Amino acid sequence: MIPAEKKKISAITPLPSLTIGERLKVVRQSRGMTQQEMADLLGVSRPLITQLEGGRHQPSNEALETIVDKLGISRNWLWFGSGPMEEFSPVGGNVKVLASLDEGDYLDIQFVACKVRGSFLDLMDDGGGLNQFESLDIVRIYDPTPDMRKPGTLGFEIDGDSMEPQLRSGMRVVGVRVGLADVKYATSGVYVVAFGNQLTIKRVKSNDILERGILVLHADNPNAGSLPVAGEDIRYMWRVVRIFHADVI
Repeated sequence: MIPAEKKKISAITPLPSLTIGERLKVVRQSRGMTQQEMADLLGVSRPLITQLEGGRHQPSNEALETIVDKLGISRNWLWFGSGPMEEFSPVGGNVKVLASLDEGDYLDIQFVACKVRGSFLDLMDDGGGLNQFESLDIVRIYDPTPDMRKPGTLGFEIDGDSMEPQLRSGMRVVGVRVGLADVKYATSGVYVVAFGNQLTIKRVKSNDILERGILVLHADNPNAGSLPVAGEDIRYMWRVVRIFHADVI
């Protein structure tokens, strides 16, 4: 049985650097749940919870959505490690009241005009400089996390259904730049990847660049499959940390 009272996190700090398995463990411990209680909530076996928390398996989209809905966890935090873990409101519901927009902290970032499934063959030459994008508009992000302030952070618009149900066509996301020297260490997250003349958004579950020179990009939509990309072909990479625009459906 899940305790009705939410326990405060003290010894555990949910940082964006945590893996999704570690975030699952933080959620369970913050709610005072045993692994068996979490397994019962998700309709899986207790050993699978151990494997999920240890990073040996990736949680399903259905499991993540159950945690968001049943335990009041922020979707952005659970999926991407971005923002606060809790979704709460002093007046009820799941709205977190921060401050008025005029008073809130914000960050202006550049927004890429081309969408993240299309080709941008004509937007970059062999030098590959970011200033060669067709155009970069400015968008304002409220309550930014510290990593969003790093150089190279950009906004992107999603095109297509390969990342449904979590990310739908038309959504806009914030991507924090990953240096090319660090691409071989990128794991467990959603990334915008520029390779060859393509710009795509996919999930990284494991990284074989060091062993095989390949990064496999996975779609969340089971009908869309996966895509292996040679590490040497990757020109840019951004880790998706927040959804900042989405139509209500």
